[in-house]
Order: sequence, then structure tokens, then C-alpha cells
Amino acid sequence: MLADDLHGMPARMSDDGDQPTRQEAEQLLRSGLAKAMRETAAQYSVPLAWVYADQGRPVVPSNGSAFLLDCGEGPFLVTADHVLAGFLKDKADHADAKAILGETVIPLDERIIARDRAHDVATLRVTAVEVADLKRYGKVPLTGSQSKWPPAPPCVDRGVFFVGFPGGEGRKVEWKGGGRVDIEFEAYTALAVASSVSATGLSLLFEHEQSFDAGLRPRMPTRDNMGGCSGAPILTFVEQRRVFSWRLGGVVNEAVDGLVKAARADCINPDGTLNAHPDPLAYRRDRDLSAWEEGQSS
Repeated sequence: MLADDLHGMPARMSDDGDQPTRQEAEQLLRSGLAKAMRETAAQYSVPLAWVYADQGRPVVPSNGSAFLLDCGEGPFLVTADHVLAGFLKDKADHADAKAILGETVIPLDERIIARDRAHDVATLRVTAVEVADLKRYGKVPLTGSQSKWPPAPPCVDRGVFFVGFPGGEGRKVEWKGGGRVDIEFEAYTALAVASSVSATGLSLLFEHEQSFDAGLRPRMPTRDNMGGCSGAPILTFVEQRRVFSWRLGGVVNEAVDGLVKAARADCINPDGTLNAHPDPLAYRRDRDLSAWEEGQSS
């Protein structure tokens, strides 16, 4: 979009562009960009669910979000590590469990490139056939407007947006018989502002705006349902040479009550491998938390 269309929004320039404030981003959206933003974000984020049979009927125990990323060395799949862990646990308990990415069945357990509990990010291989299937589903790899990888992180108090796939009211399961199940999702889109940016993560605050939401919901999805947004991409608003674009800011690993937490995009390498968390204690804290959660559920 050219700056002439942006109602006087000021141009700030750097090698990879600059971010508008939340107020400037809202101006953009209210000037007619909201629909384009929803459609753009929807091209990248993909619903990820899994299903297994219980007494001949399908069970969809959970879902998350994912996206294809191409940093210049070919596309691969990105999601939150706890989403992948949820599938692997159900797969261990139910041999017939199958992961469904959009409308494509994908053997996640056979495709892992890298996992990191501290960053809460997982990357997985995809085939050319699967990429083509996802394209027919309306999904394409995210590349971003940065001149080189990794992209700069979002700036504090600047606008970003995300689209994920809540569970609950945003998910419809239809049993077709003969082993076929259709799962339909309704995307949730929100404009947010980066409230804090650390060396490894982002905290984002957002308010529900019905006109910005892809599903045009009158209110924010419930706390439990927002968990389905884990694994979605955070997209950073960028203005460069009077053209509006976006780049990957991070990977959602928590979304609840107007707060989103995400791992920074620069934990991901172009080949899909992941950089270790710089704080070794982060892995110990993760193990302690996992042990506590297992104790609570037992």
C-alpha cells in the first residue's frame, strides 16, 4: 500500500523499514486495511489439530496453530513445542491418532527438525506435495519483508498483529463416516502492541476489535479457547519507502485475556534448526514446571 493511501501517516526509514505505533496502525486499519490485514494473515496461519477414534467415533482432544516459514532455504513448518508435545502424548496413548494441518494429514512424529522447550518452538519438515496441498487450501509460506534473516524484533509500543485458531466455539467437528472427519476452524485476528521485548521473548497486549477479527466475533474467545492460538505467527507492521508490509516477529506460545506471549523469531535458523536458549536455567525451570503439571493431573 502506498503512503498516499495512508491518510498522512509519517514515513520513517531504515534498511528494513520501521514500525508504526498502535495509533498509526489503527489509522491504517480504519482506513480500509483491516480486511487486507485479515486476508494477509490468514494466508500464513494454519489450524493444526489431531483426531483419534473412541468407540468408533472421532475425538479431537486439542488444537493449535502453525505456519509455513521460508527463510531462504526452503519452507518448513513452525508451531509451539507444547502443541507438538500434546500431539505426541496422544499419539503414544492412541496409535491411530493423526495430525491434520488445514485439510492435510501430516505425520508430525516423523518430521521433527528441532524442538526447544525453553523457547517453546518446534520446527518440522514438509514435502513439496504438502506445500502444494496447503496452497490449494489458501496457505502460503511466510517470507517477510526483511532484507536478511533474522528479522529485527518488534519494538516496544509498536503495532503487531496475529491470527490463530481458537478451540471451542471456533471449531466444528463433523463425522462423515467411513473414517472421515471434517474439522472447520474460524480464525481469530487481533491488533496488538508489544509491551515488552526481551532477548528471547515478546509480551503483547491486545484489545478485542470486532471489525479487525477475521471471524467478526462480538467478543474475545474465552480463556480456554484462546489456547488454540499457540503456534501462530506474530506479524510485525513495517513501513519502508512509503510501502506498508510485514515480517515475522515471533511464535505465539501463550494467549489469554488480552495478553500474548511469544518466542522471538530469531531463535529460528534458516534451515529450521533452533538456537539454544541463552539461559541454561530456562530448561531446568521448564522441567520443574512440567513435573508440577504432571503432579497436578495425576
